[in-house]
Amino acid sequence: MIESLIEITQQAGRIAHSHFGKLAGDDVFHKSSVDMVTRIDRELEGFLQQELGRAFPGVAFYGEEGEYGSLAELDRVFVVDPLDGTTSYIHGHPFYSVSVGLREGGQTTAGVVYLPYFDQTYWAVRGQGAFHDGTRLHVSTTDKLIDSLAATGFACVRARLERNNLPLFTDVMPRIRGIRRCGSAAIDLCYVADGTYDLYWEYQLQPWDIEAGGLILEEAGGRISDLAGTPDYEGNRHFLASNGRVHDEFLAISRGYVER
Repeated sequence: MIESLIEITQQAGRIAHSHFGKLAGDDVFHKSSVDMVTRIDRELEGFLQQELGRAFPGVAFYGEEGEYGSLAELDRVFVVDPLDGTTSYIHGHPFYSVSVGLREGGQTTAGVVYLPYFDQTYWAVRGQGAFHDGTRLHVSTTDKLIDSLAATGFACVRARLERNNLPLFTDVMPRIRGIRRCGSAAIDLCYVADGTYDLYWEYQLQPWDIEAGGLILEEAGGRISDLAGTPDYEGNRHFLASNGRVHDEFLAISRGYVER
């Protein structure tokens, strides 16, 4: 199954790459005053729904750009972000990805993240490890927060949400080595999985943002929780992923910034 899942995800990524840097003004739309989508996002979602449906009949589909009902009511379902990093894509920044995860009985069992600009594929099957183009992944061995390279995002700020990432970010910055911004949660998770980053946190992520990347990280030996240390990151809408070694030290800071 994973071979077909990888191939379909890569096909979608190649379509995205063929349009990269070539968007016209009428290819970009606003879903809200602050949230953008492109014609390519929608075309890719249609392509993935069609091709996954052909290859895996009987498995439902849940994507970012359509209306698919309640995710909790779907037992076997592909959770898909057809173009994670739309803002980067619009601006010609190469860090965008296609993310496809398979959820069965409420648990992610397989996931693929493809980075079209770099032609790189990350994937995992539960219980079988995580891989990057054939190389098995392992998280970093960094064990102190001050030595950590981290990633985060600020969609919550752009959305004008009252509870946002800025206070926690301001507190954390002097306590880590540095911060990097890709603009794609799926890529950030893969970079924690391969040891490039040591941790990643963010508010207001959706299931399609982290479905595949979360499994890849866990299968590489990483740890996921919400910012209070509980497993209900999907319900609470705040998220921490790390190599596991610096997780508790970060939680000692982040717990003070989330509602109990």
